[in-house]
Amino acid sequence: MDRRDFIKNSAILAATVYMPIAKSAIHDQRAISLSGEEMILHKEDILDFMYSFQGSVISEGHYDYDTARLVWNGVWDKKPALIAYCESVQDIQKAINFSRGQNLLTAVRSGGHSISGKSTCDGGIIIDLSRMRKTNVDLQRKLVTVDAGCTLYDMDSKTLPHGYVVPAGVVSHTGVAGLTLGGGIGSLMRMYGLTVDNLVSVDIVTADGVFRKASLQENPDLFWGVRGGGGNFGIVTSFTYNLRPLPNGEVVLGVNLYDMKHAKDIWDFYYDYSEDMPNNIMLNAGMWNDDKTGKGYFFLGTLFVGDESKASKALEKITSFGSPMSDEIYKKKFIEHQQVADKRNAHHRNYYIKGRQMDEYKPKLTEELMDRWSFQEGRFDTMRVVRFGGAISDVAESGTPWVGRNAKWDIEVGGHWTDDAKTEEYTKWGRDYWKSLSPHCAERIYINELMDEDQAFVATSYGQNYGRLVKIKNKYDPKNLFSLNGNIKPTV
Repeated sequence: MDRRDFIKNSAILAATVYMPIAKSAIHDQRAISLSGEEMILHKEDILDFMYSFQGSVISEGHYDYDTARLVWNGVWDKKPALIAYCESVQDIQKAINFSRGQNLLTAVRSGGHSISGKSTCDGGIIIDLSRMRKTNVDLQRKLVTVDAGCTLYDMDSKTLPHGYVVPAGVVSHTGVAGLTLGGGIGSLMRMYGLTVDNLVSVDIVTADGVFRKASLQENPDLFWGVRGGGGNFGIVTSFTYNLRPLPNGEVVLGVNLYDMKHAKDIWDFYYDYSEDMPNNIMLNAGMWNDDKTGKGYFFLGTLFVGDESKASKALEKITSFGSPMSDEIYKKKFIEHQQVADKRNAHHRNYYIKGRQMDEYKPKLTEELMDRWSFQEGRFDTMRVVRFGGAISDVAESGTPWVGRNAKWDIEVGGHWTDDAKTEEYTKWGRDYWKSLSPHCAERIYINELMDEDQAFVATSYGQNYGRLVKIKNKYDPKNLFSLNGNIKPTV
């Protein structure tokens, strides 16, 4: 037997041996339907789906299942019936068609950063996009196109070396898709707007399995919907954004660190100063308690975009305030700045974090915040307030689904821990904390900060834009296949 025949016969033998083993590993699966009822996924249907799929489909019993089912927020310890790793648009279409045909509970996962755990589910399918990571920079047209599985780092690492950026997020391992679909706040939003304000077009597969393009010129209703309406209308397979200039990919930063005894005075200064400041300055204020030492800190963090020689004067009032333990102004690569918070937002810790927008400052909010702020060993408590306004307010409230264009601040408070036995106790702590804070905030949320709010709050939060979102949902996803999100419930 010559070498060619040997290879040919070996391949045939391998196929005849492998297929029965692969089939024997698949069996009928208990699952959960879209309506929440128990159901059975039959072996034959699963095999048909797997054999047509370019990527991989795994279920419980697979050696990688217990790792594959994990998401960023470890509170959500769920067990999907299937996890489908897509490698192409065709895979996404097949996964959607399978889910719709089986009436199967469906989660979509890109970076898996959903605070509220919407990128996983019990008994359903996770359509995972993390293997789709291509990025294409078009310097001539000043555009970047990224696949739905990309993280912020994937995008930043391709655009910033050219001196351009897309304003998006503050943690580099966040998925581009979920961040964008929820609106996308970030360090550069006062100067360049939300991430969705820089979105030019998307490619998307809707609930009927049809591939569509959406932009201001093509399917404009769908394009309006994806700019803040979350993953309600389909799975976006790629995003195209305008690039914004960021010379040398650098920014000027100022950081003041204070002893907690000065907290009230700093809060008063923060709200007063940030009320009216230039668009090219970002000012954050916040606190954290170290979960090991118990030491608490208050920080003022500034970011300046523009002529470096003017930075010190522009930030002088901020950096000279009070008696900081440390203060400094320095230039930094923006891609490095985007990774500063990565460790404090590590994967698989247990998080309870919630946010609200603020239209006006109410001193009672600070009182409630400080009265309940305390150290708990093993829990890393963290909070921050960011200033909205600037370019965000240049867009009309009805210009995109994202509401709060005239909100002044956004506050986020919560904690994270690793001891699973403490989850119930610490979740109650978080809920009680927010019961005291919520009356002093707007009844509105940046949808990516959802934690455990109900459907009524989602509708209230979208305000005047909710009715229009429902019409788009009725058109593109009337059966609510994409229900695991800040859900827009169809009415047909």
